Amino acid sequence: MKKHLSVTQMKMFLQCPLKYYFRYKQGIEVKPNSSLTMGRSVHKTIEEFYRQKMKGKKADIKELFSFFWSEDSKETNFKKEENPGELKDEGVRLVEKYAEEIATTIKPREIEKEFELIFANVAYTLKGIIDLIEEDGTIVDHKCSKRSPSQADIDRDIQLTAYQLGYRSLNSQDPAGLRLDYIVRNKTPKALQCWTERKQKDLDRFLKLLGYVSKAIEQDIYYPNEGMLCGMCGYREMCQKW
Repeated sequence: MKKHLSVTQMKMFLQCPLKYYFRYKQGIEVKPNSSLTMGRSVHKTIEEFYRQKMKGKKADIKELFSFFWSEDSKETNFKKEENPGELKDEGVRLVEKYAEEIATTIKPREIEKEFELIFANVAYTLKGIIDLIEEDGTIVDHKCSKRSPSQADIDRDIQLTAYQLGYRSLNSQDPAGLRLDYIVRNKTPKALQCWTERKQKDLDRFLKLLGYVSKAIEQDIYYPNEGMLCGMCGYREMCQKW
């Protein structure tokens, strides 16, 4: 049986191969910081909101976020200057903004749709879960960030590239469109819908990248990629002793 990779694993390896080694080879988990917990709780909130919508129910998105935050924040590594209660209030405002400006327009067909791609010449399969597929076949990925994305960032995002490959495998056709729905954590929250597309050359480049990443992992090629993100990394002490 082949081992599998996800886009999350690929991104971590590309960000820092040694971080991937600690997390996925050694199985060492570290507590998430508040930004990761915020993104996770927002994601779970939106997922459950649409699950209820597909059942014909209208969920209170603020109550959903409060529930998921109360669970996720228990295992969060907050900074000394951070106030979990204030962050919870911020999260409530974020999902409120999303509900007001985006959720009312969404007609979900499928939520959290799983796929697995198998390749003859790659040691790993690619597993993924598509956040949302709308009734017209548009793929939507949800993001929560402290800054607005550039169009270049959206066009390079390998998550959506993998989603298009997964959708094609499941449906024998390409999606009607690709979109990132962003919630931006400004003082006044913003909700953005950002469209993009993937051509065959983009899919081919992604598959080439997957091949090289899987080959490096198979050959145990791990090293630190030192940079600005190191200060926020939960593995920094282990890295320094490497």
